[in-house]
Amino acid sequence: MKTEETRTLIERYYRALTQGDREDLRECLSPNVVWQLPATAGATGTGGSNKDGVVSGRESVAAELGGRTIKDTFDLSQPFGLEIRSMIVDGQYAAVQQRLTATTKAKGLPYDNQYCWIYLCEENQITRMEEYTDTLYAARTMGWDLGDSN
Repeated sequence: MKTEETRTLIERYYRALTQGDREDLRECLSPNVVWQLPATAGATGTGGSNKDGVVSGRESVAAELGGRTIKDTFDLSQPFGLEIRSMIVDGQYAAVQQRLTATTKAKGLPYDNQYCWIYLCEENQITRMEEYTDTLYAARTMGWDLGDSN
């Protein structure tokens, strides 16, 4: 894909994500899309991932990012924010730095974390998404079982 096509797709994806447009969100994703969570987050089964921290397929990824993970993780009666801080696009790749603010459901703690998402886009759909974030901070505020690393 050309850079501008990728930028348009990623902007459309984030618009669908923030507006709760599940159908448009699904259309942005390839049928075989792969969402790779950070290894330590995947180990907890976060986001419906397997033991390797992977969520596969349009329906699974759309269900998790389109509501399930957010509803399970955050107290939606409190303010929730998703801010795009920067976006770098080159050809079929996009990197998006974002900030997520909310209140955790498990502990009722304020949550303010930075994320970087790397997207691979092919044929006007997202085919791969890699998530990077501070999972230790997330674990502590969300009440994940860290075993011996706490």
